[in-house]
Amino acid sequence: MSWLPASAPGTTSLDRVFGLRPELYEQYREFAELFWRLRVVDPVLLELCRLRVAALLGCARELELRRPEAAGAGLGEKKIAALDDWRRSSVFSPVERACLAFAEKFVLEPHGLSDEDAAAVSAHLSAAEMVAFTEALALFDGFARFQILLGVAPEPAPDARVQQ
Repeated sequence: MSWLPASAPGTTSLDRVFGLRPELYEQYREFAELFWRLRVVDPVLLELCRLRVAALLGCARELELRRPEAAGAGLGEKKIAALDDWRRSSVFSPVERACLAFAEKFVLEPHGLSDEDAAAVSAHLSAAEMVAFTEALALFDGFARFQILLGVAPEPAPDARVQQ
């Protein structure tokens, strides 16, 4: 339950909060979709990091969502289930490991991110991909925290729900 008024228009709690600033909501949604639509970074890599950020922050609603772009690119629930133990799991590639390590530090210890951390990711991503990846992490982190702080959540699209 959000501590903000529920009187703004919208079907979900996130819609109602953004309904207080509708001009921002459309811009946010357009920006967030760019990462998935333009595919500057592999959608599987983005989805793994999005889910890891959500887990680290305890954003249950984000953990319930799945991006169809990542599923369409081959990401399955078995690999997602291994995320909590990604350092010891053999299912993650070197680029996934570098990006997950960077994502964790981004969330938990941003001042601790070093040139070595960036170099580990840059060994696999181009400069443009590195910028997009870092922007995506900022979006994932910021809006997971936004949802937690305000007690709001988006409603997943039918194809974005975890299948039970």
